[in-house]
Amino acid sequence: MLQLVEPEELRGALLAWFDRCRRDLPWRRTEDPYEILVAEIMLQQTRSEVVATRYEGFLERFPGVDALAEAPVESVESAWSGLGYYRRARNLHRTARILAERGALPASAAEWAELPGIGAYTSALLASRCSGESAPVLDGNVERVLSRFLASTEPPRRAAARRRLLATAARLLDPSRPGDSNQALMEVGSLVCRRGRPDCGVCPLAPGCRAFRSPGLDPRALPVAAPRRPREVRHCFTAVVHRGDELLLHRRPGDADWLAGRWHLPTVELANGEESARAAEVLAREYGGSWECDERAVLVRHAVTYRDFLVRAAVARWRPGRTTAGRSSLAWFGHGEIDGLPTSSLLSKTLDSVGVNRADPPIHSGP
Repeated sequence: MLQLVEPEELRGALLAWFDRCRRDLPWRRTEDPYEILVAEIMLQQTRSEVVATRYEGFLERFPGVDALAEAPVESVESAWSGLGYYRRARNLHRTARILAERGALPASAAEWAELPGIGAYTSALLASRCSGESAPVLDGNVERVLSRFLASTEPPRRAAARRRLLATAARLLDPSRPGDSNQALMEVGSLVCRRGRPDCGVCPLAPGCRAFRSPGLDPRALPVAAPRRPREVRHCFTAVVHRGDELLLHRRPGDADWLAGRWHLPTVELANGEESARAAEVLAREYGGSWECDERAVLVRHAVTYRDFLVRAAVARWRPGRTTAGRSSLAWFGHGEIDGLPTSSLLSKTLDSVGVNRADPPIHSGP
């Protein structure tokens, strides 16, 4: 019978490995709960290498909860530029206002989870790092490590498998250093128990790992993948409207299912194959005024999670109607101002495809 080391017996080895091998990341040099909160919200859905380029600059601009709470949300979104998923910036701003009003930080994972944009994973990590609670975390890296550790044949997102993984993660937490234990598990997934190239010979969990110790099992086959969600294809039309050296942009609603809260070119969704004349009608209905779109449009491809956007973009002319002259969702911005707005890579991709360079002489297509 296979004899494996129990998780509790691997706590010391896991932490010793972490102390020797962990990456020197700026959010690991602090014990300030606010700075840890900022880092963890940034790290949701963004690679640590990218976060490392923005984290310290953000803290210089907003050095504490009060500074962040008092700042306009537009300033927070501007400082967030380059990290994507701007809903996280708005949630962080709302959280700062709540914490500033309370005058105290949450004392448990359950209290952290009550704040905007903080789910089970982030609340557990914050509680373990900020208040020493033995709350286990499950992110993609930890799911992979523990699925291999248990040789689990169930997709890790299924409820029964998730309960088993969380129970095992809890057994690996050292109660004297739960925050470091959680980070160590994630670091093993990042540096050792990689998706296609696990380095089992140096893994601190190898003595208890079923996938490594069982003859005939290949750790690379785990975790078992869940059925993939089918990809959506969305067809859009984007209007590029200039007035002198200014560009007409639209602030998308905060609850939009893509580019939420970001400034973008006026865009409407159309059925596949609809022409520019039809786009002008839909733009008028959506944004008001009268629109005229060039027949010559370029195709811009953009992928967001499980959605593929096929965007036809063209230079357009717009004249505001009486009822839309003060419309707040549309605004003119000089090219120098756009860099300070919360936008997305789709904006620059579209302008490049249409052939609009911010250094070019202005095109006049607005009133």
